[in-house]
Amino acid sequence: MSWQAIAHGAHVNWSQPDPLDGLDPYLVWADGTAFAPYGGLPANGKIATLIELQPGRTVAELVSHSGGGLQLSDIPGAYRGPGAQPRFLTAWPQAAFFRRLKTTLSGIVARAEISLPVVPQRPKYRPPSAPACGPAVARGIARKTLIGVIDDGCAFAQYHLQDSAGNTRVCRLWDQEDQGAFVAQGQVPPDFGRGHEVDGEQLQSLIDSMTRHNAVNEDALYATATYDRLSRARTHGAHVTDVLAGAMAVRSRVGSRTMPPTFEDADDTAASDDAGIVFVQLPRACLQDPSGAWLDVHVLDAMRYILSCADAQTEQIIINLSFGPQRGPNDGTAMLEKAFDELGAEHPELTLTVAAGNSFSERGHARFKLKANATKTLHWHVMPGDETPTFVQLWMPAGATGVELRVTPPGMAESPWMSPGDAQVSPNAAKPSCGIVYMPHTSRGSVGAMALVALAPCASFRPTTALAPHGLWQIEVRNNSDSALTRPVHLWIDRDDFNLGTMVRGRQSHFVDPLYDPLRWLKSATDDTPGSAALVRRRGTLTGIATSSGALAAAGYRHSDLGHVRYSSAGPTRGAAQGPYCAAVTDQSRSLRGLLAAGTRGASVVRLVGTSTAAPQLARWAADGRPPPGPTPGPDHDVQLSGNGLLPL
Repeated sequence: MSWQAIAHGAHVNWSQPDPLDGLDPYLVWADGTAFAPYGGLPANGKIATLIELQPGRTVAELVSHSGGGLQLSDIPGAYRGPGAQPRFLTAWPQAAFFRRLKTTLSGIVARAEISLPVVPQRPKYRPPSAPACGPAVARGIARKTLIGVIDDGCAFAQYHLQDSAGNTRVCRLWDQEDQGAFVAQGQVPPDFGRGHEVDGEQLQSLIDSMTRHNAVNEDALYATATYDRLSRARTHGAHVTDVLAGAMAVRSRVGSRTMPPTFEDADDTAASDDAGIVFVQLPRACLQDPSGAWLDVHVLDAMRYILSCADAQTEQIIINLSFGPQRGPNDGTAMLEKAFDELGAEHPELTLTVAAGNSFSERGHARFKLKANATKTLHWHVMPGDETPTFVQLWMPAGATGVELRVTPPGMAESPWMSPGDAQVSPNAAKPSCGIVYMPHTSRGSVGAMALVALAPCASFRPTTALAPHGLWQIEVRNNSDSALTRPVHLWIDRDDFNLGTMVRGRQSHFVDPLYDPLRWLKSATDDTPGSAALVRRRGTLTGIATSSGALAAAGYRHSDLGHVRYSSAGPTRGAAQGPYCAAVTDQSRSLRGLLAAGTRGASVVRLVGTSTAAPQLARWAADGRPPPGPTPGPDHDVQLSGNGLLPL
């Protein structure tokens, strides 16, 4: 297994003195593999991209300096409407745009990163295609409180989402996929140019057409709407929407040792007729990719769509996002996090809540300091039968010089020592199965150098597919300077299991460290051991979009004893944040995990486990004006686990 320089494709300007500096390492890897991890380059060559403009620059300048690689219709109208020009916008540029990032666009574009879903072997859905976007549209829902949910599967006919007149409180629903739901009933939103949207009247008309003797035939209803995400008894989005805005608050379904659940209706803002729900359905091909590589474009577009539904009557906007990537700089400088900050500054009435993450015990994070001229070795277990690409990000501390890395595949020759600016692949540049891209500066974050280790799938039914070997990989990080690193090196593995209701194609890899849980045969550890020399850490696992001030992150705790649940991600971060904003109940007890909330039929309820249910509880409390007591420090308060404290039911 030899190592060679990565192939020079059409999207990186290799003629520049430092061709990789400031670029997106995922773009470099995609460019060197003919976009194989993403199902190949689209026929029209247009790639979903998140762009940060330099201060004071405009969309008109962006287009005019792109060398034909970006047209006005490639940018949604929401980013080029009247008023101040947002610095963060989405677009679908071609190769000419990327080649000019370090030349004619260097004074206009601060950062740009691709936002494509990883395509597994045996895919079921096609990645979203490039839209043709028109001007901005003002929608309006005529409600005091606008509740936005960005998720998967909105059971708009669910009993718990009805208003006092028995009509649905879902005022708008946008499926971002062209071949998704409401193809016959809806219309393409002209400002975003893709998918189909329907308003509340259209949804209610659909419900009425499938109602006989006061009973809704929901199977026929969702089939008529071609909303196949609702063919199952439960969806992530139905559950989250009910926790946030359903007629029955979570506390009504949770009992205790001495008291059964009350099942009382809620009497708060989120459940009132004054609160309208706007739901954005994420594309199915994106949901098939648990890494969240696609989140940037689709989430920012979803937020702009929700904001377009505000009007003169809107007093507050609450948006919940219970998806998040297990990667990024983890310091608040990721592009999507900075976009959250910008939206918060534009709209003081906006509150955004996100889930802290469920990777506390997944062995997907490592952290260590390096003494002068020292080396640390980390083992990484890549699973057999994994039909999806696998990624690891390494983040170096700011100002660190002389930090190199080397990767050794199982049973094969190690890579050369890599320095910032290097990009090499194995076994050959024409058909690589492994790559290392080491960026001196990257669009993915603003603090410290970053290295990406990328692997092809380990299994495929196609004999021509390049496969990476499974087994125990070795990652070595060496400090070649004569001074110790003052801050640690961090590594995060991209999530690679599966989202609820999607096909199982990936298998989650993990780091291996004998000091991580040395007494696991007697009793598994529930937290990092103070003073331990272990490289693999449970703390420092907040999702890549939960570390900025623009979003409130919610972790989880157990209702029975107020204890931290073993999956709920925790701080500290590489930045200023020490932990999530707060923690909310996500498990009833040690033996009864998860919470009950709406299924997709009638008044059914189902159980969901994870911090996805914590974020909408925080959003519901915010929608109600944040009444006391609010987050309160628990008996063993730890800011890295629960932030400001425990949010009561």
